Parts: sequence; structure tokens; C-alpha cells
Amino acid sequence: MKDLSRTLFITDMDGTLLMPDKTINPTDMAAIERFRSMGGHFSVATGRSLQSARQYFEALKLDEPIIVCNGGGIYDCGKGEYVWQQFVDRSAYDVIKKVYDKFPDVGMEVNFSDRIVALRLTEEEKYHIKISYGTDFEMGSIDDLELDGWCKILFAANEQRIPELAEFIRDIGNGSVDYVRSSRIFYEMLPKNCVKGKTLTVLKDICLDENWTVVSCGDYDNDLEMIKVADYGFAPSNALDCVKEAAYYVTKADCGSGAVAEAINYLIDIL
Repeated sequence: MKDLSRTLFITDMDGTLLMPDKTINPTDMAAIERFRSMGGHFSVATGRSLQSARQYFEALKLDEPIIVCNGGGIYDCGKGEYVWQQFVDRSAYDVIKKVYDKFPDVGMEVNFSDRIVALRLTEEEKYHIKISYGTDFEMGSIDDLELDGWCKILFAANEQRIPELAEFIRDIGNGSVDYVRSSRIFYEMLPKNCVKGKTLTVLKDICLDENWTVVSCGDYDNDLEMIKVADYGFAPSNALDCVKEAAYYVTKADCGSGAVAEAINYLIDIL
């Protein structure tokens, strides 16, 4: 049997590992277990906050460091603690307030390390809460919002509204934060230089020693740098073209039909 004890496979969740109904394909789980039986280490890198990702810990049997908040933090599931974090600059409050006043149809939430504060509930934001937190969130007022400790801010809007929102934010200008479109209906404000790829490099530096093979898998804009910095980058067939172009291998399967399993099995064959 091959020894994959120095191989880390880290995958995006929504659109890659999770099926459209937000469950995990049994075919993918079987491949993950096969990978682990050879000593491989399995992890996730997600735009989800820790609170949102936590619901999958037991099913995935996660005990490795994972990347959350689109690169904003590394949480060690085995130790039950953050090992690295960065936060949104408090100057971003001005942007949030202007968006809140300009776009009454855009949902908003602020992710802290230990809680989620929703500032406005729209249908898109209600959907995000449903698939992410259930009832584990609190409503807050933008006028009374705590200004420190923001992991990220999520804007939720109709797909056709997102480009207008993004253009408005660009026109405001704030060089102390970054933005990413993490799905068709979600647009996120992140700490400066916060991307999964950069944080994957940090994870390698602080959690792994030399001579590891790092493999990534993802489908969207926020996965692109992670695909590029890995030794092997995989993309499911439903990935954006820019991600597929950067990938080492594009699976024939999409997120609903075992893309992660195909990537893992292909990886086992070539290592």
C-alpha cells in the first residue's frame, strides 16, 4: 500500500465537496477514507466561518488544521483552537455603512471569531443563514456594531445586483481591505491580502514540516490562488473557467457526482 502520510489534500466545500443540497456525497466520503487509510491528511479550505463549517466536522472526521473565512483564519480541529487569524481593519466600517444606506435590498452579516451578527435579513441572507448557522446567530444594529474583531463581512444579494454592489464599493475605495465574490449571490469583505492561497502557504509554514505534498481542489474565484500554490491543483467540471485553466487536472465529475472522489483517486494513482 502507498504511504501518503506526508500528503495533505485540502478542498473547498461549497461547489466542490458539498453537493447542491449541502450534503456530502457518499462516494466522496469513501474516497476520503481510502486516502486516510494510506496515511493521507484531509482538510478543508472554505469561505464559511468556523460556526458555519463546524456542522460538518463530525461527518468529515476533521482533526487537521482547516482554513476558514476565505483565508482569514486557520483553525486546528484537533486542538479545538485558532492557530492563526487576521481581521478586517476597523476603517471598513465606513464602507459597510454606505452600503447599508445605499442598498436596502442587500443582506449583511459580520462574522466574529465567536459569533455571527446579522445586520439586515433579505431572502438571500436568510438562505445563507439557513445553510450555515440555523438559529446560531444574533441580530445587530449597524449603529451599535462593535468595530474590532471582524473576521469578514458578507453581503448577500440577487445575482444581478452583485456587480452594481461591487462597483459601488470599488468607487468608495478602501485600500485596507480586500473583496471576493464567493458565489453567485455572495460578495465578501476580507482582511487585506486575505486569500485561501496565501493562508495555505501560512498553514504549510506553521503546521507542516518539510517534504510534504500539498494538494488543493476548488471551483470558484476565491479558490484560484489555492489551486495555483498547491503542488497539484484540481477543479471539478462545474468550476469557473479561470479555475479550470489553472488546475493540474479537471475532473469529469461535478460537485454533485463525486468530483472530490475522482480527484483523490486520480491523485493516488499518480503519487
